[in-house]
Order: sequence, then structure tokens, then C-alpha cells
Amino acid sequence: MKRSQLILILFTILRFTTSFAQTTKITQLLQVTLQQENKVRKMIQVEIDSLGNEIGLMKQDLDSLEVTELVVKNDTLYYTTKQKMLYQEGYYLEQQVVALKDITAVSKDIGLFLETAYDKLKIISNQYYSNGEVQKTIRYNNLFRTYFVSLRDIEYLAYDLIKAFKNAGYTIEKGSWYD
Repeated sequence: MKRSQLILILFTILRFTTSFAQTTKITQLLQVTLQQENKVRKMIQVEIDSLGNEIGLMKQDLDSLEVTELVVKNDTLYYTTKQKMLYQEGYYLEQQVVALKDITAVSKDIGLFLETAYDKLKIISNQYYSNGEVQKTIRYNNLFRTYFVSLRDIEYLAYDLIKAFKNAGYTIEKGSWYD
């Protein structure tokens, strides 16, 4: 084998290993943030009126975020959540699937979002009713919801994700940010 072929093979292996490590970093960042989100959701907060007086304790009215899948496989992010139905007995599983190359930005408004080009995010929802009925729907969108809505002052996460995506060979930017 020629030296140039050997160098090319070693370079390819190094590139693959580095890319895999960085997609793992993306997953780790999201998993750590998920743990922080659930911790904050369980906290009891003191409610304070406009004069600074405590007016009672309020437990956040949010169930813990139950994530059944958070993984990057073949440069595609899979994120599945399990949530209770609001007006009926039962629950639903919502799986969001998006190729890392299609993510264009990380933004924050009511929650943390990963933005994509229009219709690049596939959302598969399976609704499980108490009577045994199952209903499956598939739709497409451009906002990947993390359901991280309780955390504040997490702008550092945007920069960490941008860096992890860059190291994995993808370019994303920081979108609109409202904390």
C-alpha cells in the first residue's frame, strides 16, 4: 500500500472518530440539560407580589419531562417524549426526527428550539387511549421542541451546541433568544 493511501485511510478514520465524538457531545449536552430541566420542574417556588411580599407557595404545574429516546444515529437526531393527554385518559409518544445537517439554529422563546428548514423535521405521534385505541399521525415542521421551558439564563447552551455542531462538521447559528 502506498504511503498516500495509508495517510488517506488514517485521515478518514480520524475524521469519522472525531465526528462521532462530537455527535456524542451534542447528545450529552441535551441529556444534561434534560436533567437540569426536570430538577427545576420539581422545585417549589415562592410567589412574590409587586411589593415584594410572599403570597404563597406555588409548585410548577408541569409533569416531569419523560424522554424515552434521545440519541444521534447516522447523523440524525431522534428525540421521543411521553406525555399525558390533557383532556382524555391516556398518553402519547411524540418522536421528532431530524438530520443534523438540516438544523440551522438554536433559539429560545417559551422554550429551547432547534430550527430547521421548512418541513425538514418529521414528527411521529402515537396516541394511546384508555379504551385501547391507538392513533398514529405524521407531520412535518421546522421547529424541534426540546420541551426545556423551565430553565433560565442558559444562553451558554446555545454557544456550547454551536461549538459541538461545528466540531461534528455542521454549521448552526444562534437564532432569536428571549429569556
